[in-house]
Amino acid sequence: MGIRAKRILAAVDRSKYKEKIIEYAISLGKAWEAEIVAIHVIDPGHGIPGGRIKEKELERKEQALKPAQELLDEVELLAEKEGVHVKKHVVEESDTVGKAIIDYAKNNNFNVIIVGTTGMGRVQEIFLGSVANYVIHHTHCPVFAVR
Repeated sequence: MGIRAKRILAAVDRSKYKEKIIEYAISLGKAWEAEIVAIHVIDPGHGIPGGRIKEKELERKEQALKPAQELLDEVELLAEKEGVHVKKHVVEESDTVGKAIIDYAKNNNFNVIIVGTTGMGRVQEIFLGSVANYVIHHTHCPVFAVR
């Protein structure tokens, strides 16, 4: 008997913690023989000044897509070095990063979420709130918060 998850969601960002997040995902995935999916959420931003908001928003998303895919390619290489296959997905549509992670996990039947606790500066975290904190308090499944 024991706890055994079948699907692990690793939410990665560009912080220095992405390697640790993937290391935990790989370790747990091996132990539980679970599927691992790594996602990166394109930050929806906080409004774009100017008259052509829709056009500027589309341009911002296009500019964010390539670095997001490159980040997930890097994650995939880290996993392959350990002999583990990781599926990857860029989440483009979101109200907030935390909500996007939760919605993705719920809609795709994940049992566990792994998220980093630090990605932004302390001042940003105070004013905007922590993504990890939001995920921990609002999701349907266990969360591993990596430092």
